[in-house]
Amino acid sequence: MGDFIKSLVLGFIAGAIAFVTVHEAISLWLLNAGHTTHVPWSTEPSLLTGYPEIASGAVWGGLWGAIFAVILGSVPQGALTLRGALLGLLGTALVGVLVVLPLIKSEPPFLGNDINLIWPQLLLGAAFGAVTAWLYGFFTSGFRLP
Repeated sequence: MGDFIKSLVLGFIAGAIAFVTVHEAISLWLLNAGHTTHVPWSTEPSLLTGYPEIASGAVWGGLWGAIFAVILGSVPQGALTLRGALLGLLGTALVGVLVVLPLIKSEPPFLGNDINLIWPQLLLGAAFGAVTAWLYGFFTSGFRLP
């Protein structure tokens, strides 16, 4: 049970770090390129939680990181960056952003099938997942580079 809790905590930390760094950096690039309206590192209250968007996003990133930890196991091996990118595409992007979040907001799933809105979410999900899995592997290996 101790290893399971440790994995959840390390996964949460990896996901939170991946969100506030890579996810938001890519969001800044997408915003500056005109592909999204999401303002990265925003301290405006989140519509879902009422807390600052960056804090709310970090918690959601951490929760996804904990889910990744359960999937990857307490001693993850293999191509973690690739596996994380796939988990990010399937989990955070497809399920989270394109299906569940629109349903919570009473909006159509898959962003109304607008490819110009979908591809940035897929990019963000893959990048978030890749970095989360890599960080999780780094943390569980005793901070040794693969």
